Amino acid sequence: MSDLAAARARRRFEVLRRVDGWLLLCTAALALCGLVFIGSATSDDALFAAQQTRQALFLACGAGVGFFLVLPHYVHLLRGSWLLYGGVVLALLGLPFFAPEINGARRWYAFPGFSIQPSEFAKLAVVMALAAMLRFKSRAKTFDGLLLPMVVVGVPALLILRQPDLGSALVFGPVLLAMCYAAGAPARSILLVLGIGLGVAVAAYLTVLHSYQQERVAVWLQHWTWSEDAMGTSAVRDVLRGPGYQPWQALIALGGGGMTGFGIGQGPQNRYDFLPYRSEDYVFAVVGEEVGWLGCVVVLGLVAALVFGILGIAMRTRERFGRLCCVGIATWIGVQTLCHVAVCGWLAPATGLPMPLLSYGGSSTLATLLGVALCLNIGARREPILAGDGFR
Repeated sequence: MSDLAAARARRRFEVLRRVDGWLLLCTAALALCGLVFIGSATSDDALFAAQQTRQALFLACGAGVGFFLVLPHYVHLLRGSWLLYGGVVLALLGLPFFAPEINGARRWYAFPGFSIQPSEFAKLAVVMALAAMLRFKSRAKTFDGLLLPMVVVGVPALLILRQPDLGSALVFGPVLLAMCYAAGAPARSILLVLGIGLGVAVAAYLTVLHSYQQERVAVWLQHWTWSEDAMGTSAVRDVLRGPGYQPWQALIALGGGGMTGFGIGQGPQNRYDFLPYRSEDYVFAVVGEEVGWLGCVVVLGLVAALVFGILGIAMRTRERFGRLCCVGIATWIGVQTLCHVAVCGWLAPATGLPMPLLSYGGSSTLATLLGVALCLNIGARREPILAGDGFR
């Protein structure tokens, strides 16, 4: 028994030696940037002053759980994909009945000392469930085989949309398209799925979205053509003090930072409390204000290195479940980052979407770190593939 235990320990040590160090370094650098800017955004606010410490605790928990997620072979995670998916759907179904209403939404299960947001873990669960389903190449090549993946994505997306949480629901669409494409679905099927998705989005806008969400979209569309001559100064002022207040303040922060920014903790929009939700929904605006354009380039470069590093693992992985998981996780992190940045620059309507690893939030941080740990697990293994479609 001692020899068997020693052999297992050696195999696990070999797996840890094959973990992608650059990907780990990019993740750690982004997490440290998040700690710095969360601390800067909350240092002058007694109500949120503990967020930096709590975020450090979230990162430590995520790193610890992620370490143990790397050790077992990811085929065991494949077997639990549908169990995880079912658990997340049940958690989303229970939100209207058991979750407290916070700012007009029911998104979190409240526990003593912490809360859990199931929609963040739903992203990882959907990726794993889709990968388990699409790992058979023959299924991905038929449109009928794409109907079930659309249902798998649509159920949690609609439940999240009803919380309401428009931003998180929108992330699922690009993930579905990217994974179907990577699974070998033909272009006509991808286009048909995209068309159906756009139709569902329009129907949801007209029937599911709340009035304040529709107002955000309307203000975003209007701001491209605003003119004091056409609207009047008072009308523009009323919009900027009302539904357009948050994106307008974020835009001021980004533009005011210039090339190098005001310095950590010195941004006026941040320091004097003009920018709301600046440690969560608008943390990238704090980045732009305090470290400027150059700092934004560095942060986005780290995100790009993380996303392309995960896609590199996907390209090197011949086993289809692992490859599809990496594609889905890279798409999730990349799309969510782009949406967050677009909202901060008022290039998209306000959606309340956190920036992975940079924004404050326990559920978002844990889910992202678990997704990265799964990719590290996949990248640390090179499995022989004997199935025919593993060679094409």
